Amino acid sequence: MKFTFLLGMVGLLVAGRNHCFAQCRETISPSNHKKVHYHTIQLADKKEYLTLTRTGEERILSYHNEKIGLVYYTQMFIEIRFWAPPGHFSLYAAANDRSNWHPIFVLASPITPKELERMKSATKIEILLPEDKKVFNLDAPKNALLNKAIACMY
Repeated sequence: MKFTFLLGMVGLLVAGRNHCFAQCRETISPSNHKKVHYHTIQLADKKEYLTLTRTGEERILSYHNEKIGLVYYTQMFIEIRFWAPPGHFSLYAAANDRSNWHPIFVLASPITPKELERMKSATKIEILLPEDKKVFNLDAPKNALLNKAIACMY
């Protein structure tokens, strides 16, 4: 009986861990002590993901890539293109400065509610780096995660 109970608890923890990734999360910003709502969407694997973040009325879309080992010396903005059935649109993101404290390559762009609405039916995301082009196809489960993340931004 105890073994069955423990096995059930482990199963709930594993299922909860996978489900938690799709939930809205909150944290307190260390810089301004405001509540931050965020949601993470994996793209290729655990090292490449999008984050939608909301602090008050400010909304930010960020692309994170832990696999890029070099600092990109880029033009001022990098294009992030979203493909959806009604058409495509682009966001222009600035590359964040990398340091020893934050060794992840991050692109960040402010995003409006109108752009969030257009993202809801996205089927493909392209990130146009200076010497590379990342293409991520969004299947139905990833699009559902994207829509949950968009719901967290309101």
